[in-house]
Amino acid sequence: MTATPARHTRMSDLPASFWWLWAAELVTWIGRFVVPFMTIFLTKHVGLTAGEAGVVVSTYGIGVVLSSLVGGILADRLGRKTVLAWSLILSVAVLVAIPSVQGSLVTAAFLFVYGLFNGAAGPVIITMIGDIVPAAHRRTAYNYNYWAINLGWAVGPMLAGYLADSNFSLLFYGQALLLVASLVIVLLRVPETRTSITEGSSDVGPLSSSLEDVSAPPLRAGKGITAVLRDRVFVTFTLVMFLYSVVYNQSTTSLPLIMTAQGFASSSYGHLLTLNGLLLCLLQIPSARILGRWSRERVTAAAIALTAVGVGLQSVAGSMTVYFLTVAIWTLGELGSHAQAQSISADLARRELRGRYQGVYSLNFNLATVVGPVVGGFALDHLGARGLWIIAAGVCLVVAVILTLTSGARNQRVASLAEDDEPTPLPQDGDPAEDDVMPVEDSAEDDEPIVTPLACEVAGLTDPEPQPDWTRTAREQGASR
Repeated sequence: MTATPARHTRMSDLPASFWWLWAAELVTWIGRFVVPFMTIFLTKHVGLTAGEAGVVVSTYGIGVVLSSLVGGILADRLGRKTVLAWSLILSVAVLVAIPSVQGSLVTAAFLFVYGLFNGAAGPVIITMIGDIVPAAHRRTAYNYNYWAINLGWAVGPMLAGYLADSNFSLLFYGQALLLVASLVIVLLRVPETRTSITEGSSDVGPLSSSLEDVSAPPLRAGKGITAVLRDRVFVTFTLVMFLYSVVYNQSTTSLPLIMTAQGFASSSYGHLLTLNGLLLCLLQIPSARILGRWSRERVTAAAIALTAVGVGLQSVAGSMTVYFLTVAIWTLGELGSHAQAQSISADLARRELRGRYQGVYSLNFNLATVVGPVVGGFALDHLGARGLWIIAAGVCLVVAVILTLTSGARNQRVASLAEDDEPTPLPQDGDPAEDDVMPVEDSAEDDEPIVTPLACEVAGLTDPEPQPDWTRTAREQGASR
């Protein structure tokens, strides 16, 4: 029997609820002012060393790590929208209080509390996308979500740089205002996507018998977060991406310190971040047409290897021209790695534990916000900028090799889970909304079975006519910074 190749994912294939969630993500990331500029504030205005500033900023990351784990569990139990809304409300309350505090210890404490409230939002949004978007369109949906992050970073850093040069307090108030706008969108337009587990299933759901037939380690039953931590395929992928995230974190912690030491203004660093966001926004859609011809695994590994080149060249950067070049190179690496890896993690997750899975996966970036500033600050104090960037480039190369060697187990796991993966129906007045969830079957023609790019990829097959992910996107990337 000849199967018809899958058509492109169109914007209309993605539910209306996804686009409202996308808008809330965009507004949030436009206002990501505070954390990227905290190291500059602590060194220039408080008088801390690079290492001390890194320790203070890392307290924010500790809060994020804790909230991402707890937030994932609460999202599975209490509801995605409830957790997301309270995350935004409490984050605003802490942000408006930070400018009035004094002393590094008190600042560290408030940053920890801010991270504790703010960190839950990211994994909850990723979970909601997995709930409402069919698997065949999920790669494109995560690309669009990443694009929202990039659009925000194309505007936010440049604005934040000028605000920081004027008055650092404006960063906190400005970010709080934009979080309120995002909260309004969530409350009015985004539905709850969590549904009850189907009758007859346990809290963690039954295990698929198909998992026993693949060489990748089978999933084990368990309750709470332990069920996720026993998934060796998923945990291995998360740990490897953590190493990459530690390197990526240096772009928002060590890079501004190095540029400040070289005599550049805060606005110059903001221009680099704006270049990063603009390039991602402009190149994401056309690059998706090309990158869609290859598997996500190959694209991710190659992109991280390219990141090593850009990071390594920063060891000789001393002018804005060279910095623009290096940022452009590692931006291309970010272009091919972040959204691809996010969609892989979503497809590795069991549906009934999706919130917990995304909470654990978010650790690869959130834990890096704890480790990254400390490692970067220590390296700057003892090895200098050149030593930091050379080591960072080497770590990226190691990550690319490990991802390549372990890709087979992930492909097998995704294939075994894809059969039972269906989008969550979103109830409205007792009935699912047809414009909110569009089943994959609607795209079939002449009753012939569809072979989606995801199915071909995980089975190791080549699509007869490669269909790239043309509508896609781009940084919540989360993650993202």
